[in-house]
Amino acid sequence: MVRISFIMTFFLCLTGISQAQNKIKWESWDVVNDKIAKGNKKFIVYFYFDGCKWCRYMEETTLRNDQTAKFINNHFYSFKVNALSTNKIVIDNQAYTTMRIGKYDFHELAANMLGGDMSFPAIAFLDEDFNKISVEGGYAGQENFEMILSYYAGNHYKKTLFKRYANNYCRESHFNALVNQKN
Repeated sequence: MVRISFIMTFFLCLTGISQAQNKIKWESWDVVNDKIAKGNKKFIVYFYFDGCKWCRYMEETTLRNDQTAKFINNHFYSFKVNALSTNKIVIDNQAYTTMRIGKYDFHELAANMLGGDMSFPAIAFLDEDFNKISVEGGYAGQENFEMILSYYAGNHYKKTLFKRYANNYCRESHFNALVNQKN
């Protein structure tokens, strides 16, 4: 009887955990022009490649966090680009495929948005009109990434340097205040 009770409790816990888990809603590139036309959210473009251990680690930790996913889904349109992909992406009648940088072929969109600095993972933040605000390169842990997200989502980048924002950052008033707020 105790064993059945334990199994039932374990099953209920697993079911509750899986239902509570938010996931980032990665958009298809087919809808990017519609999202730009809406103009109601900023954009995040996540650049990675399959063999990148830090990309995989960031996806398994930081980007899988429940609060982070909820925050991104509420405040950004999110897109992913495999930097080694040859898939064609069309944004505002401009087609992006591949280009050679050094001895490697990279996706043109990655090369353009990252300014040729092909280190991964990297995340480009863009405004509501799809104009680049900034690129954050390298692995970002949970706390740092929350601070970066709230900096851009809260429009702090318009009036405050990141260093000053980081020195005055308070998770409770900056990140948590925006988590449950929808645009």
